[in-house]
Amino acid sequence: MTPMRRIEAARAALARAAWTRGTSPAYAEDQVIDLLVDIRHLCDAAGLDYTRCNYLARGHYHHETGGAS
Repeated sequence: MTPMRRIEAARAALARAAWTRGTSPAYAEDQVIDLLVDIRHLCDAAGLDYTRCNYLARGHYHHETGGAS
């Protein structure tokens, strides 16, 4: 998946989260934080280790961006 497609997927997730909450989609820090909190709750409910998932995701991101932060 290209970086642009990944950005589109993230925007879609933020828009869907806003729709679920009954709010307008926004792509700002507060909305990203809210989505990350939702994902933490999902991990808890599904018995997934959020910290491990986040750690592995960071590694994937660094690989995809050539080590950029």
